[in-house]
Amino acid sequence: MLTADLVRARIIKKEVRPWYVSDRDPEILTLAESLIEAFRTYEGRARHELEDELGEILGADTDFMLHRALAKLLFDRCDFEASSVKPADELRDVLFATAAEAYRRPLEEDAGPFAFDRKSVLSEAAAKLEVEGDELEAGLYADLKSEQVLTRWRPCGPEWLVRRYNVALAQGVLLRATELEIEVGSEQPKKHRELFRKIKFFQLMHRVNRTPEGGWRIVLDGPISLFKASGKYGVRMASFLPTLLHFDDWSLEASLQWGPKRRPCKFRLSAEKGLRSHTKLSGQWQPEELEWFPEQFEKLDSPWSVSTDGELVDLGGEGVLVPDFVFVHAETGRTVYMEVFGFWRKGAVESRLKLLRRHGPKDLILALSSSLATGREGLDELEGEVYIFRSHPIARKVLKVLEAFA
Repeated sequence: MLTADLVRARIIKKEVRPWYVSDRDPEILTLAESLIEAFRTYEGRARHELEDELGEILGADTDFMLHRALAKLLFDRCDFEASSVKPADELRDVLFATAAEAYRRPLEEDAGPFAFDRKSVLSEAAAKLEVEGDELEAGLYADLKSEQVLTRWRPCGPEWLVRRYNVALAQGVLLRATELEIEVGSEQPKKHRELFRKIKFFQLMHRVNRTPEGGWRIVLDGPISLFKASGKYGVRMASFLPTLLHFDDWSLEASLQWGPKRRPCKFRLSAEKGLRSHTKLSGQWQPEELEWFPEQFEKLDSPWSVSTDGELVDLGGEGVLVPDFVFVHAETGRTVYMEVFGFWRKGAVESRLKLLRRHGPKDLILALSSSLATGREGLDELEGEVYIFRSHPIARKVLKVLEAFA
């Protein structure tokens, strides 16, 4: 993803318009191929060597921002590691201590006031560390960012890189959004389920309504509208965009606060722009804090079973429910759904509860993370089927809530 200083865009009639580039432009494709070749060539070498090579390629002409942005996207596909036989701080501690000892030793009669043999100090320190002298020198500052070694990078083609750049431009604009309104046309139910599951995965605050054509209108609160965690939330919302690009009929309009003065602007994008996603639609996603919950719950050996195969539930055309967990009681067959709400405000939770009580399943638990509360209101006034956790749901506490349903 691109940082704000790499987003090339102009403002026309209070609308932000990114400077997209063509994936058929021969000059841009040649540049992309040169950058890709540099990363391919310098695999296994130090970061500073790669950066020196890129400095020769990038230059300083009027397209410098584009060049840097393409390089940034390639760096995002890299893994760098410190290459050292032992931790660099351990090597330095032993070497500097050995040098200090050598400095304090009595000097020979013909030696200068600061004379001691560098090679012998290195050899002595290497012996203490049980490494070779050249290994000691090579790893002495291996923990510096510039000395890290490019251990792996995920190859790509020049056309892919240029298309990825265009999507990254749009994502960079969305980082300044206060609100994002999306319309998705009628699609196969499977694709709609994956869309809403992806919204749940990124824990985005959303409101959903059916459109007369059988699609969905989705309103996402933007990162600039939140009281806290806006940077983290903004990255999540921008990361959601590639999922939307898989649909054939969609459009979005974002309200932005643009530039240092946070000028109110609009940003519009639709399928007609031809942006292509670099991701794949595959399976059901779970946030990291929920991945281990089913395993921990099964260890309790209760009469309840847990599943993550909940289907999308239309809430009377006013919203949609994608349960994160479905619990079934072995003796009674009673089913209880649990939805884990992402970033939230007290008002949003109250509205959600009202909607679920009108159109949702009979038995449902709304789970809230106290760390993801974005408003200033407290939690004490919340009523209803609410379970509040800190960092992740606790299996035994959820089971205690389920016992009330049983």
